[in-house]
Amino acid sequence: MNPLLHRLTSKILFITCAIGWLLMASAQAQTTLNAILQEQVLKVGLINDRHHYHLTGNGPTGFDYGYARGYADYLGVSLQIVPFYSEAKLYQALSNNTIDVAAPRFRHTDPEPDLSYGPVLFTTTVIEIGPENAASPCSAPGPRQRLVLPYLQDVVTAITGIDWQKSDSADSVTLLAEMISQADYCTILPTTWRAALKGYFPSLAEQVVPDATLTKQWLVRAEDTALLSTLYEFTHLSRTNGSLAVLTKKMLKPEKVLVKPNPRELVEDINTRYPAIQQAVEESQSTLDGAYIAAIDYLVNDWRSAQHEQAKDIDKPAIRLAQIGRKLDLLQAQLPARIQGIDRTWFILAAYYLGASHVEDARQLTSRAGANPDLWVDVKQQLPRLQTDYVSTRAGFADGAQAVTFVDQVRYVAETLTLLMKAS
Repeated sequence: MNPLLHRLTSKILFITCAIGWLLMASAQAQTTLNAILQEQVLKVGLINDRHHYHLTGNGPTGFDYGYARGYADYLGVSLQIVPFYSEAKLYQALSNNTIDVAAPRFRHTDPEPDLSYGPVLFTTTVIEIGPENAASPCSAPGPRQRLVLPYLQDVVTAITGIDWQKSDSADSVTLLAEMISQADYCTILPTTWRAALKGYFPSLAEQVVPDATLTKQWLVRAEDTALLSTLYEFTHLSRTNGSLAVLTKKMLKPEKVLVKPNPRELVEDINTRYPAIQQAVEESQSTLDGAYIAAIDYLVNDWRSAQHEQAKDIDKPAIRLAQIGRKLDLLQAQLPARIQGIDRTWFILAAYYLGASHVEDARQLTSRAGANPDLWVDVKQQLPRLQTDYVSTRAGFADGAQAVTFVDQVRYVAETLTLLMKAS
């Protein structure tokens, strides 16, 4: 063969192969995004815990859920949340095409080779936390007294260069509660988490760890460049329109901690503020006693708040209380018929706070413990386990201890209201 012709033939063959490879790569880059748009479903893997995503009586909550909701809306598709309890299984699911996008707690120092990080959503400092009177929270405790949440152990060790004892608890509130009972213990948490827990622990000693930050980034498969591009576009839009700032600010807002009302203030509030909504309570037409509806409104909406005082339109309390009544009736219909009497009321109230799925999880835990899942006195003992042993449940993490408190406080307010109305 002519040498020149041979060289031209080789070049043509190389160019043809290169174009074919580029077309295949381009098609692969578009495959996941096209599938999402065709199927109209975006599957996002989220970590199920207190700080990132979990179900409540008012529906899903958490920074990652809010961002996933916005991203799905941006793509014009429905959102399917797939919950996970560890980054390892989350990464595996993404690599295996079980999910489209993954939202780890924070970026790991060693990224997975087949995965690509998206844009930075936020960064956070980390802080040492110790007893209230500690000048330097983690200077005195020895290695066995430096506790850290299991999924933060590797990150915290890398940041500090010292060994940390893995906590038995996977919940930050439970860990801090355990710490308080041991004077010399300390831990490390992201500042964003600590901000959310201020209502539970307002006065613990804190100290920022110098030159240490954690970065929040989502992940896609390395070949899904088109999908990654839309994630960057959505993040840029979210920064521009302020929605990312709103989600971040909400994440930093302290969780509302239920505190038993002061008896004198409660009586005063009922006497001065209840008459304005009494008719709306009586017309709410729920199968539960109106006193429970008023008690929930008192605890959830804060009758002393400016918003409540400005609600001059007579329809506003009527709408608000009717919504509470309808939700209670819906939960009542979801509860097994064999649960009867006053126990049924307490279960309904717990479901109002947590959601019916979490109450059912607590009933299952009660059965496994050998107790009666139809009795509130037994189930309330298991509800706090929803924030410690939630990996073994169907609905995942829930603040079960606060649900018990909620039921007790609704009962207290309702009984006080009933007594005062009878006396008037």
